[in-house]
Amino acid sequence: MTRRRTSVLVSALIVAAALATLVVAWRPWDPVPDALRAAARQAAAVPGVVSAEVSGYEVTLRDAKDGDVARATFDVVLDDGLSPESASAAASRADRAVAAARVDSVRTLSRTTTVRAGEPRTVHGVEVYPLTASVGEDGDATAVADAFVLWRAGAERVSGPSADAPDGAALVRLARTAADHEIAASLRTADGALQYDTSGRVPDPAVARLAAETAARPGVASVSVSAQVPDGVVVADGVVLGLDVHLTGPATSTEADALTRWLDDPRRTAAGAPLAYTLWEPGYGSSVAGWVAGTAPPAPEEHTVPLPVGADPWPEDDDAPACGGKDLRLTLGAPDAAAGSRYLAVRAENVSGRPCALDGVPELAFRNADGEPQHDVTVEPSAPGVVPGRVVVPAGDTALATVQWQAMSTANDPDVTTTVDVVPVPGAGTVSLTPEYPGLDVLDGAEVRVGPWVQAAEGWS
Repeated sequence: MTRRRTSVLVSALIVAAALATLVVAWRPWDPVPDALRAAARQAAAVPGVVSAEVSGYEVTLRDAKDGDVARATFDVVLDDGLSPESASAAASRADRAVAAARVDSVRTLSRTTTVRAGEPRTVHGVEVYPLTASVGEDGDATAVADAFVLWRAGAERVSGPSADAPDGAALVRLARTAADHEIAASLRTADGALQYDTSGRVPDPAVARLAAETAARPGVASVSVSAQVPDGVVVADGVVLGLDVHLTGPATSTEADALTRWLDDPRRTAAGAPLAYTLWEPGYGSSVAGWVAGTAPPAPEEHTVPLPVGADPWPEDDDAPACGGKDLRLTLGAPDAAAGSRYLAVRAENVSGRPCALDGVPELAFRNADGEPQHDVTVEPSAPGVVPGRVVVPAGDTALATVQWQAMSTANDPDVTTTVDVVPVPGAGTVSLTPEYPGLDVLDGAEVRVGPWVQAAEGWS
């Protein structure tokens, strides 16, 4: 090789090295700041941590004056031999390392730290770990410890508060472990034939065992345990547990009859609280409902609606006359919604100039834009056991009655309710009121709960 060619080759290598250095330093396609990568390296150095990396970074708001707002996602893999306590401590230390990172020109950096453990397997091109949990933004790694507890107890896969068991017997063991450690876990078998999900409540091992035994009965396709609010039932926290049993055949089959007798047997007690069951035939065409061991809760005692805590009751006046229709000015409150329910308040202001008494429930009718009544609307008491009470309304003050119904579909443009007719007291004339937001989804076939007149007070919801 000639000296000229050698010189050219050396120059080319120097240029290539310089370009490589420039590319590594610049990384125009990689938005992750170096400060976050350095923080991930510090997290990876924590004892018990196998690896840590920045899996995502995004600037959600650019602000050249005050600084950007960004968010980062960190993936931390822990040693699968750690105890739950050690796993929680390692996850917490790793999270503190990434939380300490400061990025130039970013004033607010939120983060998500996801913790994984175990040997991953590839599902549809994605690595799935047998254990996944998250550290809270406040650095709380309790969820990591809980996930390791369930994993150590035999869960095939743990994802946050959810755990998969290989079979029904293993699910019962997981329920017992969760109860011992007060973990609000959702449990299921790998085949989905048995599920226990009670909306953030700690599993009851006795209920889990009964559910597993039910799932093993002839004619049963699957069983799920859930928190339910049956009509007409009042319990301490407003919820009871229930078994939804999906059958392989008709609800009138011999196997379904045998299952019903088995569940109704007084020896089948599984919990200190009432336990409902519903047997569903395929396609939900028909069902059979009852109470395990035949222990339905007692009917609620009759009671008036209590005032919110801290509210001062209006003065009682035995001589106050009953309010007449002309004594009241009626209005509707603004509609409200929560968890699939709709709420409305009917308000009655005493304009008579003197106290008058209300003792009852207003009569309501719901009409569409053509003035036609909604058909087959069922009106029920506001809650089991609630009865009207005498309320003396001072002059100028307002009583209210609550209205509640379940959200109904407004697809296909049905005739919604645009007017509510109110008869406040017996013998009074009808007052037609237009809701503040026209178009209430009280449709044909609605079930509406109407409460008695009560004192309007701060704290009602």
